[in-house]
Amino acid sequence: MIRQAAILSAVFVLTGCVGMMIDSAISKYELTADQVELGDSKEKVLAILAPTQDGIPKSFRKNPDKYLKDGVTVEIYYMRSARQPDGLTTDDEFTPYTFNNGKLVGIGWQVLGGPKSQGQATSDTYIQNTNTTIVH
Repeated sequence: MIRQAAILSAVFVLTGCVGMMIDSAISKYELTADQVELGDSKEKVLAILAPTQDGIPKSFRKNPDKYLKDGVTVEIYYMRSARQPDGLTTDDEFTPYTFNNGKLVGIGWQVLGGPKSQGQATSDTYIQNTNTTIVH
């Protein structure tokens, strides 16, 4: 019983530390994101934004996408810009930066048609609602 409690406590401490690391990275990102403009080179953008993500464990990041479309090399890099404390890592917690042939052509999900996954908002309080209203 004591061993289980110790393991559970360790999990909560580690989870809290990861959350703090992500929150710190988000704060750094927010301070530097406005230094990036459409038309900037991929090298310049990543030199500004990538260091803000250094404290985030790899499992809480989103890998870049890369493909060719009509002879244009398209690369999409994702920067952690939000955190929903739901235990999931979802698209809506990142801001995508889209490059065509090494030039920044888009910032945000609107360019890509919206995020494919979204976090689940959690409440700090528990409210039991037994009333159901059906609207037609």
